[in-house]
Amino acid sequence: MRTGSAKDPAKKRRGILIAVLVAAVLFVLAALFWFVIRPALIRRLDSPPTSMYSDTVISYDFYPSDYELDVTAVPEYMQEDRSVHYRNGAVTILVKEEALGGYNDAVRFFVSYFDTVIRGDWETYNTYFTDRYYETEEPHVPFAPQMIYNIEVEQLDESVLDDGTTAWTFDVGYMIYRNDGTFRNDIPSNAVKKLRFSLIGTSPGEVKIDAIDYYRSR
Repeated sequence: MRTGSAKDPAKKRRGILIAVLVAAVLFVLAALFWFVIRPALIRRLDSPPTSMYSDTVISYDFYPSDYELDVTAVPEYMQEDRSVHYRNGAVTILVKEEALGGYNDAVRFFVSYFDTVIRGDWETYNTYFTDRYYETEEPHVPFAPQMIYNIEVEQLDESVLDDGTTAWTFDVGYMIYRNDGTFRNDIPSNAVKKLRFSLIGTSPGEVKIDAIDYYRSR
């Protein structure tokens, strides 16, 4: 006479299998949180925005990128004001390339800077920064030619440092026609978000960017 019944072996195996699957799922979820989600949250909470671009994902409707774009073949863009407008105090001057010798090194730098961005020459662009800039920032990733216009550079100050180099601070604003987001992903097309440039005259005739930050009122 049997005093008890043994458990069904099949049910026992199913129970063990379910327990193993649950443990595996929990392990995967824990690993996902620890190695993927947690670092992202830490970066989001503890790291400030990058100097030019926001870490926040913005759902702007960027145009398709064309790395072979010839901006001169876009008549709508060619009709825009593509000149550099330099302001110092109450006076705003249209910078003319044939008269560049009459401007300071920083103004001449901006003419080259915007020409480089418009051409999409990202390799040359990444040479425009000081070593100190790259201590906290990464080189810019490749970007397509940018249809930049309505360029305004306002000089805020100019000073000679103890080592004899010259330092400038500028507020810079411009628009991008049909922005594709590869150079500025923090603004939509035909909009302005001013940046503050800190420039250093590293040697006679050579100027580099020491810092770029978002515009802030003085």
